Amino acid sequence: MFTRADLLAASVAAVATLSIANPAQAQYRVHYFQQPPDASFTLTPYFGYAFFGHYVNGPLGTSASGSGAALTGAQMNLNFSPYVGLVGNAAYGNSGLTFYVPGGEPTRGSSGVWLFDGDLQLSAPFRGMNGEIIKPFLQVGLGAIDYNTQNSIGNQSSAAFAFNYGAGLDYPITRSIALRIMAKDYVAHWNDNTAAYVNPFGYPVYNDVFTHNFAITGGLRLAFR
Repeated sequence: MFTRADLLAASVAAVATLSIANPAQAQYRVHYFQQPPDASFTLTPYFGYAFFGHYVNGPLGTSASGSGAALTGAQMNLNFSPYVGLVGNAAYGNSGLTFYVPGGEPTRGSSGVWLFDGDLQLSAPFRGMNGEIIKPFLQVGLGAIDYNTQNSIGNQSSAAFAFNYGAGLDYPITRSIALRIMAKDYVAHWNDNTAAYVNPFGYPVYNDVFTHNFAITGGLRLAFR
């Protein structure tokens, strides 16, 4: 038969056990997600969708426009701190292409597009409700867009200078793997009055033309320490 003293002793023991166990569990959750100063190198393969814009306005009212396409790429991050790092990026998409000629039917084809860029990444990590380190970030940088077009007019290849900017978020899955979501705009620039810089169809560009190519992507960030 249990006495009041026995019940009181059991209650105190149970409370003491819970008091010790709960902080230990909480500490485990925090340390499981807690990252030390950011890994010096990360690799992020990703997939997504790109909305390729109006490529260029040509002579006599001609123009060329791209369509949306699946995008596959990878980013490499070299991190100097949890807040600042450098990014190298490469991605590829195969976009539909429409070439407009005044008074005629549009000519359709395809355009393989490579995106290359180097960026500065600025991050603002914070702790989530479960102790995980969530990292929103901004990326801005310079690079190039390389076009390889195929249509009934012929095949052409050309490259254009590109500026890019965007934002994203890293959400940890384990200590070494995080889900990375990004949205970026690649702004291609065709030079003015320079025959060496031509549009994907081969004729010179006689005005400064900017093309917006907007990409939404998701992938897994792999950390190497």
